[in-house]
Amino acid sequence: MSTVLLFLMGLSMVARAEEMNSLIPPPLEGTAASIQAILKEAVHPRLRWERFRDYQQPLEALYQVRNYEPIWTVNGQLTRPVRAAVKSISQADSKGLHASDYDADLLLSWLHTLDQAAASGQEELALFDTAVSLSLMRYIDSLYVGRVNPRNVNFGLNIEPKRLDLARLIDELSRDERIGERIDSLEPKLALYENLKKALTRYRELEHDKELTALNLPLKLHPGEYHEGVAALRRLLTALGDLSAAEGTDVAKSNEYVGDAVEAVKRFQERHGLTADGIIGKSTLALLNAPVTHQIKQIQLALERLRWLPAQPGGAHLMVNIPSFQLYGFQNGVSGDKPDITMDVIVGEAIDKHNTPVFHADMSYIVFRPHWNVPYSITAKEMLPLLQRNPEYLFKNNLEIVDKFSSNTPSFLPTSGNLELLATGVLKLRQRPGPRNALGLVKFMFPNNNNVYLHSTPAKALFKKRRRDFSHGCIRVQDPVGLAEFVLQHQDGWPRARIEEAMKSAKTSTVHLQTPLPVYIFYSTVLANERGDARFFSDIYGHDATLQKLLDQGFPYPP
Repeated sequence: MSTVLLFLMGLSMVARAEEMNSLIPPPLEGTAASIQAILKEAVHPRLRWERFRDYQQPLEALYQVRNYEPIWTVNGQLTRPVRAAVKSISQADSKGLHASDYDADLLLSWLHTLDQAAASGQEELALFDTAVSLSLMRYIDSLYVGRVNPRNVNFGLNIEPKRLDLARLIDELSRDERIGERIDSLEPKLALYENLKKALTRYRELEHDKELTALNLPLKLHPGEYHEGVAALRRLLTALGDLSAAEGTDVAKSNEYVGDAVEAVKRFQERHGLTADGIIGKSTLALLNAPVTHQIKQIQLALERLRWLPAQPGGAHLMVNIPSFQLYGFQNGVSGDKPDITMDVIVGEAIDKHNTPVFHADMSYIVFRPHWNVPYSITAKEMLPLLQRNPEYLFKNNLEIVDKFSSNTPSFLPTSGNLELLATGVLKLRQRPGPRNALGLVKFMFPNNNNVYLHSTPAKALFKKRRRDFSHGCIRVQDPVGLAEFVLQHQDGWPRARIEEAMKSAKTSTVHLQTPLPVYIFYSTVLANERGDARFFSDIYGHDATLQKLLDQGFPYPP
C-alpha cells in the first residue's frame, strides 16, 4: 500500500473520530452535574423517604429533556409555579394524606431560605430542585391513584390505566402559575369524596379542641336521669353536629338527660351503627370517648380507596358499599350529591370467609325467573351431605341434578352413583325457578371472574338485621323491582308493570341492556353527606386494618 494512500486513510480516520466526538455531549457542570448525580444514585439525603428507585425513571425523563438544568429556579431565583407547588403539597392533610410524607415543612423552609439568601451553591440548588420534583411526583401519584396498589390488598380494581405520564405532567406544571388548580383537578370527581373531605375537616378541628374531654358518665345512663357529666356530653354532641348549637347551650337542662340530648344521642348511635335507643350503655359510651384520631384514620382510608376507582362514568351507574350494607344508584354521573335510589343489601359472610370481593364490572343483562346454578363448593360442602342422608331433600327444595347448566338439559335421579358423580363435579346441582329459588325472581348480571352478581331473595326477614353479612359472596337486594326499574329506565317497553309480570311469569327470560351499566363494589367504613356529617361502620372484613399496615410502611409502597 502506498504512503499516500496510508496518509489519506489516516486523515479519514481522524475526521471520523472528530465527527464522533462532536456527537458526544460535553460533561455536565455545576448544578446540572449535581442533579444528574442525585438521579443516578436514586437517593435524596434531605427527604424523609430518601430512596426513590420507584420514581427514578420519570425523574430522569423529566430532567433529561432539559439537559439536567433546574426547573424550579432560574439563575438561582425561585419561579412562581414552585411556590404554588409547595403550597399545594402543604395542603395534603386536608385531602386525607400526610403532608409530612412529601416533606412539606422542609420545602416551605427551603423556600424561605432561598428567598433570604443572596446566592445559593450549585449543590444546594440541585438538592432543592430534585426535592420539589420528587415530592410533587409522589404527591400527585398519591392524590390521583392512591398510595397503595389495590391489588396488594386483594381488591379487583386496576389503577394501571389511570397512571399519569409524570415526567410530562411535571414539565407542564413547572411552567403553569395555575399549578395548584391543576393538581386539585386530579382528585376523584365524586360527591362522596368531597363530602368525606368535609368530614375530615370537622374531625381535625375536634382533634384540636381542648374543651372536649373524656366523658365522666355512669356505665348506663337512661333518658330522664340526671348526671353532672351531661353538660360535657352536650358539648361533645354539639361539636359532632348531632346536637344543634342552640340546643347544646341550654343551661337550664344541662345536667338532665332528656329531650334534645336524648335525640342527639340517638343520631350519634345511628351514625355509628348502634341501636338508636338513646340509652348510653357500654358500647355507646366507648364510641363517645373514642379518640378522634380513630375516625380520622377511617376517613383517610376511605379517601384512599376512592382514588382506586377507575375513571368515573358520566351516566348512570351503581355502587354497593359492603360495610354499610347498601346499594346506591346514580342516574347522571358521579357529580350528584345524592343517589337516585338507595336500598339495603345482604353481602358475603365475614365469619365463614365468604367475603364479597371489591371490584368493578359492567352490568350487561338481567334474568327474570332464574335458575340457581349451585357452585361446586356449596354443592360439595353443604348440599351433598344433606342429599346423602335424605335424597328427598332434592325434591323438597326444587333442586335437580344435571350434567350442564343449560335450559334444556335433562335431570338425573339422586341415585348413589349420581351422587358420587355430583361429589366429583361431573354432575351439577341447580335449583329450578320460583319464589323459593335462592336467587328470588330476578338476577342482575355483570360478568366477572368472581362469579358475583346482584339478585333478589326469598329470605326477606334478614333485611331487618342491622348487620347483614349472610350470603356466600353474591349481593341480595331488598327492592328488586325498584332496582330493575332503575336499570331498565332507558330501555323501551319496560315499565314497572311489565317488570312485575316478568318476575311472576312461568318462563325464564333474559333482557340484554342496550347500554352496559357500570357497577362498583367498594368498601368504605365511613360515608358522609353534603354537610360533612359522617356515618361509621364496622370493618367486617378487616380491610381497614390491612390497608393501614401497608400505609404505615411509607414509601416506596408495593407496586
